[in-house]
Amino acid sequence: MPVLALTATVLLSASSDASTRVALPSPNAPSLLTEGATTKPLDPTLQLSLRVYLGQRPGLAAAATAVSDPRSPAYAHFLTVAQYQQLYGSTAAQTAAVSGWLTSQGMAITATTRHYLAVTATVAQADAAFATQVSEYDVTTAVKGGGTYTYASPGVVGGFSVPASLAGHIVSVTGIDETVVPQSSSNAANAAKPPSVTTTATARRAAAKASTSSTASTPSAADTYQCSQYWAQYTGQIPAAYGQSSAPTALCGYTPDQIRQAYGIASSPYTGRGATIAIISTNEKPTMLADANQYFANHGEAGFAPGQYSDVALPTEAASCAGVDPEPDPEEAIDVESAHIGAPDAKVVNVATDCDQSGNGEAFMRIALDGATMAVDQHLADIVSGSFGIPEPNLAPADMAAWDPLFQQAAVEGIGFDFSSGDGGDDLGVATDPAGYNLHNAQFPATDPWVTAVGGTSTAIGQNGTVVGDYPWGDNTATIDAAGTGYTQAPPGIFQSGSGGGVSSTYAEPGYQQAAVPATLATEGGTTAASRVMPDISANAGLQWLIGYTGLNEDGAYAEAAAGGGTSASAPLIAGLEADAIQAAGHPLGFANPAIYDLSGSTAIRDILPVNAANPPVLDGLQVGYAPIDTTQLVTLGEDGTLTATPGFDDATGLGAPTPSFVANLAATLTRR
Repeated sequence: MPVLALTATVLLSASSDASTRVALPSPNAPSLLTEGATTKPLDPTLQLSLRVYLGQRPGLAAAATAVSDPRSPAYAHFLTVAQYQQLYGSTAAQTAAVSGWLTSQGMAITATTRHYLAVTATVAQADAAFATQVSEYDVTTAVKGGGTYTYASPGVVGGFSVPASLAGHIVSVTGIDETVVPQSSSNAANAAKPPSVTTTATARRAAAKASTSSTASTPSAADTYQCSQYWAQYTGQIPAAYGQSSAPTALCGYTPDQIRQAYGIASSPYTGRGATIAIISTNEKPTMLADANQYFANHGEAGFAPGQYSDVALPTEAASCAGVDPEPDPEEAIDVESAHIGAPDAKVVNVATDCDQSGNGEAFMRIALDGATMAVDQHLADIVSGSFGIPEPNLAPADMAAWDPLFQQAAVEGIGFDFSSGDGGDDLGVATDPAGYNLHNAQFPATDPWVTAVGGTSTAIGQNGTVVGDYPWGDNTATIDAAGTGYTQAPPGIFQSGSGGGVSSTYAEPGYQQAAVPATLATEGGTTAASRVMPDISANAGLQWLIGYTGLNEDGAYAEAAAGGGTSASAPLIAGLEADAIQAAGHPLGFANPAIYDLSGSTAIRDILPVNAANPPVLDGLQVGYAPIDTTQLVTLGEDGTLTATPGFDDATGLGAPTPSFVANLAATLTRR
């Protein structure tokens, strides 16, 4: 079950001059090289703030693989933080060697950790040290309505390497892509490129609001329209579509009990007791604990007991949040409350990172990595969940490579990572390559083979709490015309949102996927080497459930709304189910994918099949975050851009969705040694 990270291979084997230097992962995002940019050298005296990430000692990846494989004699023989550092962590000699070389190049070391050295350097010093040319990339694009827009991004021209004597000591150098490029005369009027990182709930809510019309009088008028408490509780009249003249109304929002019943949590003896889930978030919401407890009390469920919920924060969070009143955002509430729905007795730790979301995506990811590192180095949890990411083309290989050693460290220490696969489908609309396979736009960190990528389905929960239908999450909307007799665009209409997925352009296919993932998918029809495909597993994301938090409708006021959809909810929900399995197995789960893939084809995972395009599931009305239901919309479920559900593993839903027997079956896999 080898798990191969491509960046590690590049570090050890590629070089610009094999006798004197070894190449490092590129600081350039792939999209930077394909956007038709013009380049120019930067001012040699411009100051850079860089991080030089230290390589771990040999054997870490093999050890992480062994402890994660239920068939291995080393399975679940996890290390303590101290044992990891003693066996695999960076050494004092290694740190001294790297530090000595950096200072010999004129760089100033500003911070030293077990994982990296922070340095400041001029462009000239970086050029000489890394045998490159730090440069400005100018990209000019047309603006709707006429004119052009030019933005400047930092990058390098040429290779990027270090002396061969440092091979294995340095895994990556980051920070060049975070440099603020001075505005030149050619682009003085233009702002920097907008950030490319998003939390999944925020992205879905913004996209839906931007592309739907305001609520208007339709055959399902506001005074008669009733949202449904469960699937198809009420129906509304619609203009003829797919041979139908009526459709179930949009969900009011599932309750915690409905979600727990659908996934077998309500009747399970396993509640996550003894396990801890960490949430990587932006800030410590002062009312989070009170909000969660009020939310669960409103639905007759137990909230957090004293000591069951806690916050920890990076220094960047305290500094960036001082005096800041962030715009009300449900992200933290979605993550925390969804984790508690999945594992009502597990502890939850909110790891707050940074309130400042004005910077570029690379800076956000660096701070998120700091939060994940703190969770692992301090062993804050058994499972870490994150609801954010960047499409691989928009993130430099150097930035991705910095995460791999941490994920492997987490695995040997018995900590698993779950990341949402995204809410934008393939993020490419309807574009495909000539062979008809998905272009590479899958979202990192979910694409990393050392994490569990969690996608989404649209789970129809019936009156008695059972699942009466489960569809690939892909929402498409058609607007009812003013006369209420047809549609402004024929159904299914416009793609709104759907489960992220696709083929990685960075990572090779991990061993645990080889038996489950069709070769035609992993190799794009035999045109490439087999690559990592995500998501791994999915849960409800397309049909929203209720979430409660302060500031929803007005500052200082608590309210609830159907804002719990998206993979921001499915990822922490899966983390909760894994916490339940930890209780059932009696030991930590660690990196979950090998055990989860052992359940492929079993009754523990529901295979999500494609919808019938001639008669797909539809909804009368679109629920957009905490806004009123837009009754002018007909929503067609199951069409997710170029991502396609098929029998067995697919790039829309992965292996499928957990059934009520998932926890018990996963626990049985974990105890098979």
